[in-house]
Amino acid sequence: MNATFTHSRLAAVLLLPAALVSAAPQAPADDETYQGEAPERYAMVRVLEGDVRIHKGDLDESLSRGTPIAEGDVVESRGRGVLQLGDGTRIAFGGATRFTVAALFTNQKGEKQVLLRLDYGRLRVLLGGQSEARFRVDTPSGTATCLDKGAFTIEAERDRVVRLKVHSGRVTFSNERDENRIVAGERLTVYSPQDNLDRVRGFNTYEGDDFDRWSEQAVVIRRGESWDRVPAEIRYYADDLDGHGRWVQSSEFGWVWQPDGVAEDWRPYCEGRWAPYSGGMTWISDEPWAYVAYHHGRWHWSLGVGWFWIPGIYYSPAWVAWNYTPGYYGWAPLGYYNTPCHWGYGAWGGGYAWNVVSVNYINVGNVRRHIYSDGTVIRSFNGATGATTWTGGGGRDLRAPWQRSPLVVSQAEFRNPGQMQSAFQRDVNRQRLAAYERQAQATTGRTIIRREAAPVSAPTAARPGTPAAGPARIPFENRGRAQGADRPAAPAPASPRERGFEDRPRDRARELPSPQDRKADPAPRTRGVEPRGQVEDRRPDPAPRERPVEPRPRVDERRADPAPQERRYEPAPRERAPEPRPRVEREERRPDPTPRPAERESRPAPRVDPPREERREERRESAPESRPAPAPTRPSGGEGRGGGREIRR
Repeated sequence: MNATFTHSRLAAVLLLPAALVSAAPQAPADDETYQGEAPERYAMVRVLEGDVRIHKGDLDESLSRGTPIAEGDVVESRGRGVLQLGDGTRIAFGGATRFTVAALFTNQKGEKQVLLRLDYGRLRVLLGGQSEARFRVDTPSGTATCLDKGAFTIEAERDRVVRLKVHSGRVTFSNERDENRIVAGERLTVYSPQDNLDRVRGFNTYEGDDFDRWSEQAVVIRRGESWDRVPAEIRYYADDLDGHGRWVQSSEFGWVWQPDGVAEDWRPYCEGRWAPYSGGMTWISDEPWAYVAYHHGRWHWSLGVGWFWIPGIYYSPAWVAWNYTPGYYGWAPLGYYNTPCHWGYGAWGGGYAWNVVSVNYINVGNVRRHIYSDGTVIRSFNGATGATTWTGGGGRDLRAPWQRSPLVVSQAEFRNPGQMQSAFQRDVNRQRLAAYERQAQATTGRTIIRREAAPVSAPTAARPGTPAAGPARIPFENRGRAQGADRPAAPAPASPRERGFEDRPRDRARELPSPQDRKADPAPRTRGVEPRGQVEDRRPDPAPRERPVEPRPRVDERRADPAPQERRYEPAPRERAPEPRPRVEREERRPDPTPRPAERESRPAPRVDPPREERREERRESAPESRPAPAPTRPSGGEGRGGGREIRR
């Protein structure tokens, strides 16, 4: 561990000139204060079948399961699918459908509202059980509003004909001329914005076409094991975890989730692609559980256990650390304490789990094929450890060389990756992130959630070149809220030795066990896994370390130099003289100079020693006449080696 701290200190000193140049007067710790965005401000793709396109500003691309749906996005479908909202509401859309997600929950006025603009096509809406928002669908011929829990289908033709069917609850429809309330079992047909809303008829709820039957099954909410394992804010996103992994209990992180069916060299944020959305570089993956595991919570790797996901509340385009070197871009999953995760596999060998690609391959469809496994290239992204904040002259902080807030990249830069290097400059990225927040707040009321940064020590508190006390480490979220009142928050560690496996680069594994080994041995004690499938706590436990140390002094004191005995027995010489046991044991070992402590432990009964006076007389008679009596200062270990030579005290 000393070597690690020395390396960190040297790296911090080498980075001092660059930090002095780039330090800004305000020095807001954006990397530390960024917590993401409210989870309900983005929708997840629950089901997707056929060809569906999505328009995000000027960007037009295919919609996939891992694509987040934000306010302002336009969905154009030739197939069908289902969107999942944070409050449990589900929206099924059919073929030949085009709609815009205009608002998701809280708007500029603080009102909770979901607003969709249906240009043409058909939507089936099932309001969630926790929904407190007003759900509204605008069509060319009027507006449908649902204030209560319910379900309805709305269809808009290209000639402005609108058909509304209410399956449960009540829906109000209004246009430029009239307003009417439709209850469950009724349908309404509207031909224009000036049409009277009096064409209300009943319908048989068993009737329907193929889309009605498909959507009725697709929008059903099913509660699995993940429902109670994640925070309430993301539980409607988490049922994709069921059937694709397992939940295990960790004494350090609480309930964590491990994916099934991943390769031995798999790690987070390697199977997928990057997209330059307005909120930052967004990770998109076709893995069935990708949305919740890559946009909420953090990852961790542990010896004998592998990778596992730690649930979290807030949304981010990707919870990764970014860095670059000449010719390369790299990202690594962020762990619980907002530092890159360690990984003990292959060329990574316990270092940070950097995914490194050449500059020209950051925008490909599947970056996995272009990720380097060269240890020299990977280690170049580490730089300073960032585990400790160092204070240079003038109280300026020298922080980690990577950044942990989203990387905001324009579409032009993404098409020409060589121009992306400017986005890695902290001041440039900070300005871009602030501009995104201002625009989002002005248009939709969406804001970035931040925590209060702990104050930095005053310049006079530390001398130049000495480590500062620094602010205490804050976990990535308020764990008490995420885990519940009955599960205490994990305390911020005080030193790298107490921080667990993630922040101990010298104590990591050299090779990751294969998934086959873990399946064959579900509870391997030699790997540190608890017998009931629990994830081990990688924090050192002082009690188990002390148990094997207790018997060592009596075994080692017969082999080693007796100097340690002198330090242990500090009383006066007259109190040390009557201690005969070490001398008797050494005299018994004269025929066999090799000590065998195991034979002494296997004796059937303890040896009964004679009185101290008799033993003293026996030693005087057996010793040569020229040999002086042993001094009472300390027992010597030289009798077994030097016979009857004189020992000077």
